[in-house]
Amino acid sequence: MKQFRTVLLILCAVCLCFPVANACASSVQDQLKKSIDQILEILRDPAFKGEENVEKRRASLRSVINERFSFEKMSQLSLARHWKERSDQEKQSFIKLFGQLLEETYVSKIEGYTDEKVVFDKEFVKNNKAQVSTKIITDTIEIPIDYRLYQTKDGTWMVYDMVIEGVSLVGNYRSQFDQMLQKDSYEKLVEELKKKIQS
Repeated sequence: MKQFRTVLLILCAVCLCFPVANACASSVQDQLKKSIDQILEILRDPAFKGEENVEKRRASLRSVINERFSFEKMSQLSLARHWKERSDQEKQSFIKLFGQLLEETYVSKIEGYTDEKVVFDKEFVKNNKAQVSTKIITDTIEIPIDYRLYQTKDGTWMVYDMVIEGVSLVGNYRSQFDQMLQKDSYEKLVEELKKKIQS
């Protein structure tokens, strides 16, 4: 659990909100960069700064995040074998709840970004799946982050997982959810997610 929180903190603090250095971007890289630039514009805009503009700022950030992250796919992969056991109504409710958890976590962290740099390293694309490797460059360290994406029918690349220093975000959630569901009910899991969102 401690390792998961550390990974999530790194993810939220850096994965969406730093300038990108890249000489020759592909379609998938272009779309990632577009989202990062939109986040930066919001965070730098004086109209969104200050405590009095928190709700307006966070609503704008969530809008950008929702355009690039597939909470449906992340929910499905995180529940894994437990997904098919859920009713359609439960699935829709879980997607909304899980998405809200991720949004709240991301937004609260990326508001305090600094000027580190993201460099696109390499990418692998096969059919409608892609993995884009990046590095967060700071004064003292380099943090590798791999984005895993799939392409929708209209050509949009959506993030469904990220690997931070070799640790998968979805994999962490999948492990936690599976352990909880082996001991407790699905309803208990939902209750715990709601508590996390409210805390």
